[in-house]
Amino acid sequence: MSTLYFIRHGQASFGQANYDKLSELGEHQSQLLGEYWVNWGLALDAVYMGTLERQRMTQELISRAYQAASRPFPEPTAFPEFNEYDSSGILTGSIAEVVAQHPEIMDLAMELAPDGKPDLVNNKKAFQRLFARVMDLWVAGELDQVVPESWKDFTDRVNQGIDRVIEENVSGKTVAIISSGGPISAAMQRALGTADKLSMELGWPIINSSISEFRFSGNRFSLISFNLTPHLVEPGLISHR
Repeated sequence: MSTLYFIRHGQASFGQANYDKLSELGEHQSQLLGEYWVNWGLALDAVYMGTLERQRMTQELISRAYQAASRPFPEPTAFPEFNEYDSSGILTGSIAEVVAQHPEIMDLAMELAPDGKPDLVNNKKAFQRLFARVMDLWVAGELDQVVPESWKDFTDRVNQGIDRVIEENVSGKTVAIISSGGPISAAMQRALGTADKLSMELGWPIINSSISEFRFSGNRFSLISFNLTPHLVEPGLISHR
């Protein structure tokens, strides 16, 4: 069997003009993961990542740790199949229809932005409540006509990426995918056969730069461990958004 380490990117710049960029903490998390793997002696046969900046930066910082230790690190392959779902597009593209059909969501929106200006940095709990409710509707297929990508289309493309990784790595290989919480949720669903809603909710607790391990051989795709952070030894290093 081959081993797959599915990595969530380091903390991005939530609430900033450019979210798709690692924060200072996110850079540190990614560096620590690379150093942990070097010290552990992990040798990778192949590395894959999405095409988003936060995923690319995480990969680059991991590879720098290998370079600093004069250890080989595979040239990464970028697959857009491992990009995160477009949460901003889902929210902005669906909010008018969502409010029209589900008026209670307006209360959540007002809680997030009582003066008309949402404060994502200081009001994360209110954002999460609104976000979770809209995402439930997305997963249930109620927003398919107004969003850029349905939940089914999203999981299908992630699985297409996983299929390509499996095809390119025969038995006994060790590979890493640097991606995001959503694709890890899709991989969990593939391994465990969980329902759509539960699969989505599995993404909420995924820690930045965490490691989820899978094993695969032929049609077998199994979960070994989920959301591990042995490289983040101090509480201040843990982040979810």
